[in-house]
Amino acid sequence: MDQNTKKRVGIFSLTCDEGCSIFLTEIFNKKLLPWLEKMELVYFLSIKDKAEIKDLDVALVEGVVTSERDKEDIENIRANAKILIAMGTCAMTALPSGQRNNFNISQLKEIEGHLEKYNFLPKALALKDAVKVDDEIIGCPIDKNKFIEIFEKYL
Repeated sequence: MDQNTKKRVGIFSLTCDEGCSIFLTEIFNKKLLPWLEKMELVYFLSIKDKAEIKDLDVALVEGVVTSERDKEDIENIRANAKILIAMGTCAMTALPSGQRNNFNISQLKEIEGHLEKYNFLPKALALKDAVKVDDEIIGCPIDKNKFIEIFEKYL
């Protein structure tokens, strides 16, 4: 397949434990070589150097939008991707990474300094609460079979 007809794919992590990306490397052990015939992996910090986020066909994003920086990053990814897929429970629901949304006043008071220091948003957001999401892959970490099914649909 010609390099110009391959899908340009980026894989991104916002605030989270990066469990989906780690698990994704396990899926790649079996699937990456055949997928590379159909795609160019242009961004995935877990396995390659940083690259410019531009002209992506598919963006897979794990994690929660917790800060102004996350918000800027997800807006940039969305603006540069034809398809954006929320990868994992955090990206879909903001939990468990965004559990501060469920804190009481006393608990929020305890972490107030951290929220200000790191420029956190008042509330942690699932991806769909920050940008348009085209598809979702369940799990914490992602469900292997669901990932393959959904990802291959866009390849």
